[in-house]
Amino acid sequence: MLTKTSNSIFTASITLPVLMLAACTNGDGDSGPQYCAPEGYLDSPMSVALGSDVELDGAAEVVVGELTVTSGYPADCDQKGSEDLVFSWDFMSTPTDSAVDKGTLTDNNSPGAALTSFTPDVVGTYVVSMVVSDDLEVSDPVVVVINVAAGDAAPIADAGPDLSGETGVRVDLDGSGSSDPEGAELEFNWAVASTPSCSDLAPDDIYNQGTATPSFICDCEGIYTIALVVGDGNQWSEPDYATVSCDSGDLPPVADAGDSGAMAPCEGSEVELNGFGSYDPDGEPLVFSWGLVSAPAESTATDANFSDSGAANPTFTWDVPGDYSFQLQVFDGTTWSAPDVVYYTMQGTEANQAPFANAGSADSVSTTSDCERMSYTEWDCDDCPSFEIDLDGSGSWDPDGDDLNFLWSEGTGEPTIESPYTAATVISTPVIAAEYNVTTSYTWDLELTVADCIDSDTDTVQISVECAGEGK
Repeated sequence: MLTKTSNSIFTASITLPVLMLAACTNGDGDSGPQYCAPEGYLDSPMSVALGSDVELDGAAEVVVGELTVTSGYPADCDQKGSEDLVFSWDFMSTPTDSAVDKGTLTDNNSPGAALTSFTPDVVGTYVVSMVVSDDLEVSDPVVVVINVAAGDAAPIADAGPDLSGETGVRVDLDGSGSSDPEGAELEFNWAVASTPSCSDLAPDDIYNQGTATPSFICDCEGIYTIALVVGDGNQWSEPDYATVSCDSGDLPPVADAGDSGAMAPCEGSEVELNGFGSYDPDGEPLVFSWGLVSAPAESTATDANFSDSGAANPTFTWDVPGDYSFQLQVFDGTTWSAPDVVYYTMQGTEANQAPFANAGSADSVSTTSDCERMSYTEWDCDDCPSFEIDLDGSGSWDPDGDDLNFLWSEGTGEPTIESPYTAATVISTPVIAAEYNVTTSYTWDLELTVADCIDSDTDTVQISVECAGEGK
């Protein structure tokens, strides 16, 4: 009978099974009812392919001479232990490089584990032992010899991904993805399969040939094809290819014409462009070239409207409102970049939004004056002094974000405005003549006018001073 193996392309060869005969005794040498120890039987040897599952069945029928037997008790046994037999498996020997061990056996040392299996990991001879036990006795061990060969499935080459390289610089190849279905150790054979017409490389111009990760050096620009075949000691794989695109290493520069935007009416008729974001991957200095791509139909602007079309940030003078587009290219001394385009909308005066004036909050000051009695009906009072009061128009704003011009004014001319053209300023109130037992109030309206380049707005804040004369 054959011991079965899954996924094996070999047929197990059978020799005479190992047979352990039980000794039966009643304990004192007399004949009579005999107690019998369990016996174990296995077929041996067998041959399998590397990587195939090996199934071992301790309860399978085995032919011994003219008898067909299985592990258990002799047929003439009168007295037995528990018939719940336990099958225990172990490795007596494995190949030197193998990592399989007792724990690799499925269901090992579990009651009723008559069937177990393992997967060989290297070529060589494996010897597995089995004992059968009941609750009283353990059989002598029986062994099975498994001869593992490499098999005949071809290995599979994997030359790795397609790569990019630079002439004169080493390109590292990677064939570590290659494999053998039976797990055999691989031999690697690389070759330069094709080259650009400018190349002088020969097929064997591979460094570290015979390894999974060799290298080569492109000797000119172009596409190189590298071939890999792998062997398992019996046969070679089909070739696999990786392409390597090599250039001189001079990468083209990148133009960046800046962000698109809009020019409000008060920003004038010049727009400043910004190409400082342009760069060269190789760090080479750049030459800039700006050009006018499009302008409104009524415009007469040309490239001459650039202040300096070769500058990184030139200004451009536009002539009519509308949409303009500008193109920037940069040059690294060898290659021109792809163009980058930036768009601007130049707004006319009709698009302007008027600013909003905010003169701040009203303020008031109260003071007293000392008065001295000169006669029964006459008093001499000191004047109430001048005061400095802060004015703050910084809350004024423009919807277009335009810069604002400020103007503070007062109709009577009595207070003095320190800085009439700033957002925040100070006014000085006049000296006020006091009268005994009289409170005199003065009020001034301060007007703030704010203007962008086209429109304006006004707001008014009230300032008041009270002067009271008091006697001593």
